[in-house]
Amino acid sequence: MSTTFAITPEPELKNLGHRHYNGKGIIHSIESCGAVDGPGLRYVLFLQGCLMRCLYCHNRDTWDLHTEQAQELDVATVMKQVMTYRHYLRATGGGVTATGGEPLLQYEFVRDWFTACREHDIHTCLDSNGYALHYDLILDDLLDHTNLVMLDLKQIDPEIHKVLVGIPNTKTLKFARYLTERNQPTRVRYVVVPGYTDDERSAHLLGEFIGDMDNVEMVELLPYHELGAHKWALCGDEYKLKGVHPPPKETILKIKEILESYGKNIIY
Repeated sequence: MSTTFAITPEPELKNLGHRHYNGKGIIHSIESCGAVDGPGLRYVLFLQGCLMRCLYCHNRDTWDLHTEQAQELDVATVMKQVMTYRHYLRATGGGVTATGGEPLLQYEFVRDWFTACREHDIHTCLDSNGYALHYDLILDDLLDHTNLVMLDLKQIDPEIHKVLVGIPNTKTLKFARYLTERNQPTRVRYVVVPGYTDDERSAHLLGEFIGDMDNVEMVELLPYHELGAHKWALCGDEYKLKGVHPPPKETILKIKEILESYGKNIIY
């Protein structure tokens, strides 16, 4: 039996129109040899800015768009670095990944960067929570130059999502459906957080939501970890999941079994 997912109205978010784009991206950090941000070895850009407030966020220092540590780079500068690594990226079946933060908040820059990468036959991956503010030609052009979207579906239940993430999942679910309409190759990422996303009901809700999405190639289960907790204190915030520990393997295997019953390939 199919499930109807209610869409919770989203609070008004102010001052989130098109920011002035000067041809540069606001970059938190760069990883030249990433092994967990898509297929193969990857050149990874961590972009500043995110509107979600996940309780388990391990990149708390990427939330603000502008910080003293951030640097602004244009596509030409980034591509000089990418081209020095292109041979081993290709040899491993890898490429480049835009992550963050939330890269869709700087979608003009990511569009320009991915366009340059595709001109050199370099695989592109968008690691996103689906928070698209604008559905326009820029977004379509970005997705046209994206080989793979890794989409974080944090929780399908809207009320639990608001507790876990701070805002409704309206925009994320809309973006997921848009990717399906485009038949965009997509890998869903699902973080298994004890007390929030590790129960069977949540797994079934996810399975029901993505079950008929033929563009979803696989689901990647990511066990919650505490590795980024120290960043919260550095940013002057309290980490609210103190005492929450990674889920046992049995929990991961049970969620894997449930999602497989909806016809999806699972990795973890």
